[in-house]
Amino acid sequence: MPIPRGTNTKRKENMIKQFEISTSVQKQIGDYLAANNTDLKTAMADETRNGEVAAIIHAGLPMMVRKIYSLEKMKNFFWTKKELMVEFVAMRLATAEKKNAKKKR
Repeated sequence: MPIPRGTNTKRKENMIKQFEISTSVQKQIGDYLAANNTDLKTAMADETRNGEVAAIIHAGLPMMVRKIYSLEKMKNFFWTKKELMVEFVAMRLATAEKKNAKKKR
């Protein structure tokens, strides 16, 4: 029996939601955006920059996940689902900033 087309995408979306963006990856994304004088939404709308953001996030994933989920797959997913991913990454960065602000108090 064939698998419905959207099922694999839903699985990928659920997998991505399981991961936090580490402090070092947050810093790398911030540095990348500052160096390119852009914001996350603009970077994610450009295919090259979208792939570079995906590569930064991919490098911060656990080794086992990186082996299972290749950089090329991640770049493709980030590009085809760029609206979802910009929202997800922005949400993760905002959550991390709130946690860091609480820790500093």
